[in-house]
Amino acid sequence: MKGTDAAPSDARAPRVIELGAGGDPAAGVLLTRARTAARRAASQGHPVIAWTTVAVGSLDPVRVFGWAASAGHDPMLWMRPHDGEALVGVGRAWESTGAGPSRFTEARDAWRALARSVVTEGENGPVLMGGFAFAAEGPQDVRWQGFGAASLVLPRILISVRDAGATATLCVAAHQDDDARRVEDEVAATLGLLGAAVRSGDGYTGSGWPSLGSRAEIAVDRAGRVSEELNPAGRWKALVARTAQAVRRGEFAKVVVARALSVRGVGFDPAQTLARLRAGYPTCALFGVARGGRCFVGATPERLARVRGDTVTAMALAGSAPRGTSEEEDRRLGEALLASAKDRIEHAVVVDVVRASLDGVCTDLSIPSAPTLLKVSNVQHLHTPIAARLHKGSTLLDLVDRLHPTPAVGGVPREDALDWLRRHEDLDRGWYAGPIGWMDHRGDGEFAVAIRSALLSGDEAVLFAGCGIVADSDPEAEYEESRLKLRPMLSALGANGET
Repeated sequence: MKGTDAAPSDARAPRVIELGAGGDPAAGVLLTRARTAARRAASQGHPVIAWTTVAVGSLDPVRVFGWAASAGHDPMLWMRPHDGEALVGVGRAWESTGAGPSRFTEARDAWRALARSVVTEGENGPVLMGGFAFAAEGPQDVRWQGFGAASLVLPRILISVRDAGATATLCVAAHQDDDARRVEDEVAATLGLLGAAVRSGDGYTGSGWPSLGSRAEIAVDRAGRVSEELNPAGRWKALVARTAQAVRRGEFAKVVVARALSVRGVGFDPAQTLARLRAGYPTCALFGVARGGRCFVGATPERLARVRGDTVTAMALAGSAPRGTSEEEDRRLGEALLASAKDRIEHAVVVDVVRASLDGVCTDLSIPSAPTLLKVSNVQHLHTPIAARLHKGSTLLDLVDRLHPTPAVGGVPREDALDWLRRHEDLDRGWYAGPIGWMDHRGDGEFAVAIRSALLSGDEAVLFAGCGIVADSDPEAEYEESRLKLRPMLSALGANGET
């Protein structure tokens, strides 16, 4: 766990200034604050964060992310296109890492200390971005190299994009042994990085990425790409059947079994993939996380938790059906989903667990008595919106800790289901189905469940999908549902054919 817990007093109120105006005042503001931070770091014996905010005009967040990923700056993107808002973090000023059952509380405590000392007021300010692996111990498969059990980053540059324009929050970490020259170099490097990011927002051509290695049991799809089921269809369907039998024996109420598909092609561009997702799934939360030449991207419909002040918004999302090719067929499929006993049972389990998870840190829970339909481009889900009030002293990361993994991606009872998956699933989920999102200095923020996603690395993309298994689950039907859930990413990658 790395972190800082103090900041200069003159860094508390944000200054919104025009980059490059009047002899580049951004440099002077940031340098003054960084020098103050360095003095405090020397006297207090630990790093101190200095920051300022500048206006940067209108930028395309997807282009900025693509440039930063190809340049090796390990960016993160979060956006909800329908709301006209996006965040792009570039570089690292500070990072919280950890593994094991305490990874959420460790991150909460480190960020709480840092945010309390760095910022006390202002609309703009430092924002933490990142995510967590599905499993507490983190990914073990080499495919996920660079993605740990927990990684929450305070970017050197955070670009906040809204319909009206964009601002950039610049952060510099000063250390106890820094001399004046190093502080000046850090400020210059940060401003240079911002300049390159701003220029990239107006144009992006993409670049090649390193590949992950060889595969076996391959087939060629209609686009001329090569695909392979990492857990082949027959074996996966047999696992679904065994899981349903275990549910019928009373070992648990539900388990979500995931599968993965490896697709090879001439190269997968993260920015192009995200641009397609932005166009096709504007109501979803789009995310991209780059680490050491690999990029995890997706468009998830499933919010884990959002906090605005003391208002909490969450959801239960479980039970799926395809969209119809006509309005009449779409309505019929939706009505059948609402009437499906299997899907209603699966959904009710998720609602009950989310209610119990929020009960310890929230009050005034508001949960509708019956689900409605949440429709995205290719699939519709049973959906129950949930609202509550956050207890004083509790945080968004406390909610994430209590909610993850929801029954929509894990199972019920949670530990029994996770034990079953560890023993039988034979798949390292990495960050798939883990919490991903952001949190600002006030405690506001949002995390989503990283589904409808893929891990990109050069000429290979690994796609993930999961299905909730209950007592009467049919292996063939679950397999077809998983194929439906893979289609958004296959389309975004330009690989519409599937094995």
